[in-house]
Amino acid sequence: MKNHLALSLLAAAFIAAPNMSHADDARWESLRTYTLGSGNSVAVAVPSEWSAIDSGSALDKKRALRFRDASGAEVAIPVAALERASADKRVFRPDLTQRVARNER
Repeated sequence: MKNHLALSLLAAAFIAAPNMSHADDARWESLRTYTLGSGNSVAVAVPSEWSAIDSGSALDKKRALRFRDASGAEVAIPVAALERASADKRVFRPDLTQRVARNER
């Protein structure tokens, strides 16, 4: 009887732990590609609650990539950060912890 109870608790922990550990993760709904002023392309992972402010997929060096989050705050991604991601051949993922800290000020 004790073995059955211990096994049931262990199974429940294995089922619940992955769901609980990812509870605060942002949901990355889409992967968008943009063409930079240099002609290089970059992929940007965009959280599902963000909506694009600017339309189009071409960016120049002076304009930041801008989104509006669920609270209505504007989130700007500098082109320099996108250039670095493009040079490293990686997907750019915005740092959501900095965005939250900025919104709380």
